[in-house]
Amino acid sequence: MRIHESLARLRELESPQQLMESAPRELCRACGFTRAMISTVRGSHWVPQVLEVVDGADPDADARRQYLSGNRIQLAHMLLETEMVRRRIPVLMSHPSSDPRTYKPIVDAMESTSYVGAPIVPTDRTIGFFHADRYGQELPVSARDRDNLWVFAEHFGLLYERAVYRGTAGIAQAFAETSVRWHDFQIDIELVRGERPPESAQVPWVREARSRIESLLTVREREVLELMADGSTNTQIAEVLIVSEGTVKSHVKRILRKLHVSNRAEAVARYLHLMARERRMART
Repeated sequence: MRIHESLARLRELESPQQLMESAPRELCRACGFTRAMISTVRGSHWVPQVLEVVDGADPDADARRQYLSGNRIQLAHMLLETEMVRRRIPVLMSHPSSDPRTYKPIVDAMESTSYVGAPIVPTDRTIGFFHADRYGQELPVSARDRDNLWVFAEHFGLLYERAVYRGTAGIAQAFAETSVRWHDFQIDIELVRGERPPESAQVPWVREARSRIESLLTVREREVLELMADGSTNTQIAEVLIVSEGTVKSHVKRILRKLHVSNRAEAVARYLHLMARERRMART
């Protein structure tokens, strides 16, 4: 019931940023955690974004937030967070200080004796994850905490996806200027709300939406396009991928040329359209 109530409050928010800022607080309310953190996945790194601490639970909360700020952790092989990204499953970490899969600098800084984590997967890839613990409580986190977090994360992903699509509506004019029709994209948005599109919208080529993107763009170009779709600037993309801003600009130019569009908004619109159409066909 508390998870339902927290998700209902999040449902009233409109922007992805508002959702990200509010989710850790609602997660603590819903599941009884004393600390909860939301992170984003940027290319091959995970980046802590917001740490919520229940009042009085952790006297060093401000220092921990300061430590987390600006951290960018490589998603290395065998790291637990890497497993969450790849396998899209929740985790329960009972002994983080001794387990070789944990990222020890953050484990030491947070002084967590146990924690749970879950990926955020609104589309076909993991865009971030939650971490939560019961710091200062007598009992450690449990398998039930892991399962509750997984439920929360799954529903949060849907809310986040809806907020992204709402924001994309502001570039409707870009659709009108490309080969992708705004009317078609509206159909995909409605699908997120559970409605079935008319049969006339189900053209054959949509079944190869992802393969079309993969055949058109290189792996690095797809990484750049995904970051563009997340709203990242060229400077931010350069920081995430550890390349120069000039290199990012070159990638963007090639992406525009290959997608036959004239600006970033059109490229993002076409990418979201193809991905949404693919998800729609996967549900049929």
